[in-house]
Amino acid sequence: MNKTKKMLRKMALLLACGGGLLIAAAIVFFLTKGRFAEFPRPDLAPVGFTIAGVIYVIGAAGVYLVTQDQSALTEEHDERAKTIEAKSGMIGFGVQTLLLFTGIILLIFTGYLNVVSAFCLLAVLIVSVLVFVGARIYFNSVL
Repeated sequence: MNKTKKMLRKMALLLACGGGLLIAAAIVFFLTKGRFAEFPRPDLAPVGFTIAGVIYVIGAAGVYLVTQDQSALTEEHDERAKTIEAKSGMIGFGVQTLLLFTGIILLIFTGYLNVVSAFCLLAVLIVSVLVFVGARIYFNSVL
């Protein structure tokens, strides 16, 4: 198993564990009805934690499935510096997007984020993902 595959599998395991912890926290918040944690909307907190946990688990499954497809892991023979920059940028974008989405969902469902701020942050997140996807499609067709 090559280094990239091992790294991706470790990342998938960390995502799955993080998702499991978020779902477990949701169950605890639901069963305790907010006695141990103070949220402005304790009735919505379990929903937010569950959604974030499920997204983490789905992300972990996606990463794991990518490691099963050998053609998806083959590295192009390009200049080393460009490859390193592209891979680190993609990982950074993925982590940033996941953390931003998690933060937005948790803030919404714990009652700390109002509607206008939530729509603004979600719009920024959606636009950044659309730009990323559009750039990949464009550069795959041009290069």
